[in-house]
Amino acid sequence: MIKGGSLLLASLGLASAVACSSNNSIVADGGAAASCSPAPTVEDTGLQECKGCTTSQACTPSAPLEGCCTWVSEPKSALARATTLHRYNAPAGDTAVDLSCLASPPAQGTPRMVTLTGYVWLFASGLDSQGVKVEVFKETNPNTDGAIDATALGSYTTSTSDAKYPLDTTWSSKCPSPDGCSFRRYTIANVPTETPLVIKTSDATGTGAWATLYDYNVYFSNSSLTAGDGGADVARYDATVAAAGDPGSVAGTVGQTISAGAGLLAGEVHDCGDVRLSGATVGVTVPPAQGNLFYFTSDEGNPLPDNSSSSTSILGLWGGVNFPTGKPIRVTAMGKDPASPGKYVMLGTYVVQVFPDAVTAISLRGRRPWQP
Repeated sequence: MIKGGSLLLASLGLASAVACSSNNSIVADGGAAASCSPAPTVEDTGLQECKGCTTSQACTPSAPLEGCCTWVSEPKSALARATTLHRYNAPAGDTAVDLSCLASPPAQGTPRMVTLTGYVWLFASGLDSQGVKVEVFKETNPNTDGAIDATALGSYTTSTSDAKYPLDTTWSSKCPSPDGCSFRRYTIANVPTETPLVIKTSDATGTGAWATLYDYNVYFSNSSLTAGDGGADVARYDATVAAAGDPGSVAGTVGQTISAGAGLLAGEVHDCGDVRLSGATVGVTVPPAQGNLFYFTSDEGNPLPDNSSSSTSILGLWGGVNFPTGKPIRVTAMGKDPASPGKYVMLGTYVVQVFPDAVTAISLRGRRPWQP
């Protein structure tokens, strides 16, 4: 059973320049949408950032669905929540995909300055996330052009003296027994709640051990705060770091290499309860310079592209190689509504930028408070 309403999407016809006045609307499964014929009647749900947008891209048989001026491939199976993961997993027994925030966003509260804390998780390679610089930035124009402020709100560099993630990590094939991996704790003071943020992780060792990664669409509502060690409210978020060789390994799996000065774009698709979703497809308004977007296997400890997959696994993870830097790129995810498998839903849309020789990560988490 679906919780709440659905953000709907349109599938529009062939055009070299498309005005998206009826985005986010339901279309029937297959039929006109699959063949790029004129769209059926659509229902506008009022997502303001999508009204009147235009794109020079055209519908194709391989990407016939349109949402917020982004063309996306047709999902083949109904969305499903991840239930066997260690991160962004569904609570026990709660398998109902949460689409409650899609018809309208949750309210945005008044910002408060709090302490941010969490652990730095390893994307794949490495045994110890020490020597990672964690920085927090505000988005300059949230979900408009992908720009971030020039100066960080705060930073922290992890070391071997920082506390380790307290739970077992030997479940990962990359973290062998008996000790597993060490995900080090970080803490940054004076971080605003109710504010769109970007968390950057990078190398602080001087050896080039870690890649640079920008994590977009990070947000702490006042209601999500918990009590810290001293009793004051804190925000909690586990950042991610990639080893220097991880981006190249991902690219190599799909037969590509990362060009100097270009960037890698990747992300996850979550529902409104921040649980990863399988069965989702993703599109971008600026295509990669090489190949197409790809999806990953379900191996949480060692995620690599699955060349045979056309939608997300339970990791909700997708990616692409060699994107142009310094320009806005809209990312949009689609899925089949489990309650009505003949209908498509737009699971989220967001604008980011890619940075030279870095990874940009964007987890779509439904409709956000600043998306009226």
